[in-house]
Amino acid sequence: MELSHVRGNLSRTGLLQARRGAQPRRLVPPARSLSQPVPPTSQPPHSRPHPHPRPLPLHPEISKVIFSAEQIDARVAELGRLIGTDYSDRELLVLGVLKGAFAFTSDLVRHIYPYPPHLEVDFFKASSYGSGTVSSGRVQLDSGFKLESVRGKHVLLVEDIIDTGNTLSALVAVMEGAGAASVRVCALLDKKARRRVPMEAEYTGFECPDEFIVGYGIDYAEKYRNLPYIGAVKDEFIKK
Repeated sequence: MELSHVRGNLSRTGLLQARRGAQPRRLVPPARSLSQPVPPTSQPPHSRPHPHPRPLPLHPEISKVIFSAEQIDARVAELGRLIGTDYSDRELLVLGVLKGAFAFTSDLVRHIYPYPPHLEVDFFKASSYGSGTVSSGRVQLDSGFKLESVRGKHVLLVEDIIDTGNTLSALVAVMEGAGAASVRVCALLDKKARRRVPMEAEYTGFECPDEFIVGYGIDYAEKYRNLPYIGAVKDEFIKK
C-alpha cells in the first residue's frame, strides 16, 4: 500500500491528528438513543423503591445532621398516605409557603395517595424570618398571590417549621377569612419549645429540638437550602 494512501486514511479517521497532539473529534450519540423505556407499574408511588446515592460529605459549616435524607423521605411518604386517605373524596388545594417549604411541598404532593379527585398546587411567600434567627411573628403575603383563589376550597397549608406559631396562626385566619371551605396545616418540623400561641398542625413530620436548623429547603440568610438533610449550623457561622 502506498504511504500517501495510508496517511490519507489516518487523516480521515483523526488518528494522525491525535499523534500530533490534537484531540480526535468525538461523536456523541443523540439523547433518544440513550433513553431506556420504563415499564408501567401498578404500584402506588409510596410503595416503589426510592434509591439514594451515596451520602454526601457533611457541609463544613454544619455541626451535625438532625434528620437524614432517608428519614425525611420515609416520613414524607407516610404523610402523603395520611393526607391522601383524608382527601380521597375531596378536591384539594395545596399551598406551599415559600421559600422554606418548597422542597417539602414538591416531595409531599408526589406522595399523596390515594389520589384526590383533583389536586391543585400553588405557592406564596409569607415573610417571618428575614435574615436573622428570631421569628418576627408578622405575616406579609406576596402581592402576586390571589387570595380569592382559596374561596370554597379545601386548603392544605404546607410549612417548613412551626416555632412560635404566630405566623402560621395568622395565615390560617387569613385563609379562613378569604372563604376557604377548610384549612389544615402540614408542617415538616415542630419546635414546641418555642410556642407562644396555641397552634398544632394536623400533619407533622418531626418534633424538632430548639436549635437553629437548615437544609431541605430551609435556610439561614439564604444559605443551605440545597442540603438533602436537616442539620444544625455551627455557632461561629451564625451572626449574633
